[in-house]
Amino acid sequence: MRKDDHKEQTLVFILLAIFFLSAVVVVFHTQNSFGGGDHFTHFRLARWGWKYPKLLFDEWGKPVFTLLVSPFAQLGVNFARLYNVLAGMLTALLAWKLSRRLDFANSWLVVLLVLFTPIYFISMFAVLTEVTFSLFLILALYLFFDKKYILSAVVLSFLPLIRTESVVLFPLFLLAFVLKKQGKALPFFLSGFVLFSFAGWPFYGSFFWLIKNMPYRGGTEAIYGHGRLFHFIFQTNNILGYPIAILFLVGFFASLWIWIKKDRFALNRRFYFLLLVPGSFLLYLAAHSYVWWKGIGNSLGLIRVIAAVTPLAAVTALSGLNWIIRPFQKFRKTVFVVLFFFFGWIVYFGSTRYKQNFHLSRPEQILAQACRYIHENKLDKHKIYYFSNFVPFKLGIDPFDNRRVQERLPRHQNISGALPDSSLIVWDAHFGPNEGNTPLYQLLNDSGLQLLRVFKPQVPFRVLGGYDYAVYIFQKGNRVLPEHRKIVLDFENKQDKKGRFYSDSHAFSGHYSLKMDSLIRFSPVISIPAATLKKAKCDTLKVTVQVYPVHPLAQTPSSLVISLQNGKKALRYYAYDFNRPPEKRTFRINRWNTVTVYYAVDTTLVGNADQLLIYLWNRGKKDIYFDDLEAVMLSGTGK
Repeated sequence: MRKDDHKEQTLVFILLAIFFLSAVVVVFHTQNSFGGGDHFTHFRLARWGWKYPKLLFDEWGKPVFTLLVSPFAQLGVNFARLYNVLAGMLTALLAWKLSRRLDFANSWLVVLLVLFTPIYFISMFAVLTEVTFSLFLILALYLFFDKKYILSAVVLSFLPLIRTESVVLFPLFLLAFVLKKQGKALPFFLSGFVLFSFAGWPFYGSFFWLIKNMPYRGGTEAIYGHGRLFHFIFQTNNILGYPIAILFLVGFFASLWIWIKKDRFALNRRFYFLLLVPGSFLLYLAAHSYVWWKGIGNSLGLIRVIAAVTPLAAVTALSGLNWIIRPFQKFRKTVFVVLFFFFGWIVYFGSTRYKQNFHLSRPEQILAQACRYIHENKLDKHKIYYFSNFVPFKLGIDPFDNRRVQERLPRHQNISGALPDSSLIVWDAHFGPNEGNTPLYQLLNDSGLQLLRVFKPQVPFRVLGGYDYAVYIFQKGNRVLPEHRKIVLDFENKQDKKGRFYSDSHAFSGHYSLKMDSLIRFSPVISIPAATLKKAKCDTLKVTVQVYPVHPLAQTPSSLVISLQNGKKALRYYAYDFNRPPEKRTFRINRWNTVTVYYAVDTTLVGNADQLLIYLWNRGKKDIYFDDLEAVMLSGTGK
């Protein structure tokens, strides 16, 4: 090894050592919400795989990743996160070795480019597959350019067992192997599939279990949606950051130009670099752009998936950097100063772009409150049905012990009838109606379930499917919650200020209902003073209204509004849109439909001068009828 090589190697290991010590501090002093439910799902498969070995081969979890992270997961989620940090560091080390193999100048800088690409940096601190995928991909590339073709093919064969979409890269690699006349290496592309097919056979009863259990079959646009074709391009600053993205483009187009003009399309090292390094990055990006555009493959348009190939962009960006600084070699001191500040910015931007993800996400904060309530009230002695994997994680319960917990509810018309006595349901607005296929109204209308508590954020926000986020805790049982006061607007008193809008054409009870059209925007109001809420110790408001649409609701947009007011200022505002119900229910035309909303009331946030207003808001011009607007103040639901 040349003296300069030894110095560069020492510098690389110093950088990695500093990064590792800093990462250890970050891992054990933060939480990570990046990856959402996937973060906890991957962790639980790895954590409990030693107790239930079949989990190690779960295809959604990706068996190669699960097996590698599982020893760390036995020590807890932070050690599982630490595994990902180590995998990212090893990827950076291999990227340096690959850059040297490609004879790139300033190869040590690629370590910073890899580690501080924004989406890659945050991915290292979560239990996700992207970083392990990048490790195997970079290793395969290094072996290819080191002319260890069989070993490269073996490593590549494991990529689909880390991320399924890796198969889109195989045509590039197969072409490269064929052009290199390495036909003897081609059978080794099947080695990972064959090895794991045999290993998982005892658990799944078929050699072809990897094919039969493919988790991403069919379209899922109804749940996950779709978006713009250039969605990931528009997120460039959040994925690569503009500096690395610009360097990538310079490196790619400069290399392409030289290959065309100087190399004249020769099948040389520059060609294989273009084909396999930036080529793989661009093909992977294009594949994810397409499936999100078409709404297929369970794609949510999550930009974190691109972290799997950002080290390839970093290697290409190093090439671009060298092209830019090459004409300025005479001004070494100036170049050094410019690069110092440039890379200082890359390190700062990459490490802080997602700093908010080193805390619990807003949904996880609400779920944490719900779990604390369950634990403090010793409700975890009962069986718990849940939808978010955060629940058993936070409660410290084995998520695969079906005596204590169970993910999702049994498919049954009468849900409460299929549950053990006193069992709990922790329903959250993200996973409950989407992956769990359980709309909230189905639980609210089940007479065998009692609502114990509702947890809502102080500032409302919406999640997948357009639902306002909340967590509802139900318990099977017939305990009746105390009602302190009931207020009903039955629209029977024609002497009311808006009595002229009361109609006898349709009535749910009595003789009249409220007819709303273009002449009336707001219904009579139920007003509950703060003093009344506090006196009743109200922590949950149950609001019910009967709705009789005579036209499709898309033509008669209207809402049930609950608003905490201080004078004319709305402190908290909630609207249940009948034309866009959060539980995706279908309203029957020319029939009465019952709508029930449970609204969490935190009286500690209610001032003495505040009032809670409940009313109907009509935004359309066609007829729609309402009857029996009712508000019930409940207490004891959180005791």
